Amino acid sequence: MLELVYASGGRAPFSPQELTELLAKARTNNQALGVSGLLLYHRGSFLQVLEGEESVVNALYEKIAKDPRHHRCVIIKRGTTANRSFADWSMGFVEVSAALAKKLDGFNSFFQQGRLDLKGGAEQISKVLEGFRSGQWRQHVF
Repeated sequence: MLELVYASGGRAPFSPQELTELLAKARTNNQALGVSGLLLYHRGSFLQVLEGEESVVNALYEKIAKDPRHHRCVIIKRGTTANRSFADWSMGFVEVSAALAKKLDGFNSFFQQGRLDLKGGAEQISKVLEGFRSGQWRQHVF
């Protein structure tokens, strides 16, 4: 099974309504495709984890990368995994406030001033994802 982690910027800020619509569509599509994952949104930047069969995840990422609402798509991590980290989530979602970002290990250093900071990205993303895997952030998931 493939785990793919990428980041992108929104071409324009997403409204709460647009985020809700994006999330509803992602959950429906991902469930039909057998894809699980996580989507974080903070001040115009996205961080997403996609898990599933390799060809399906690769095709889904290519579709996302071509979506005109996104730009600067960057794959941060791509690798095989025996177990899903977000098996029960067709798409977990968090819109992270500035106050919450300051409290979450790894997150504040990962997204700097509304921009993605890729310096030390692998280590930082591991901290962010571990917070979800361990349940540290789960009370914030919509």
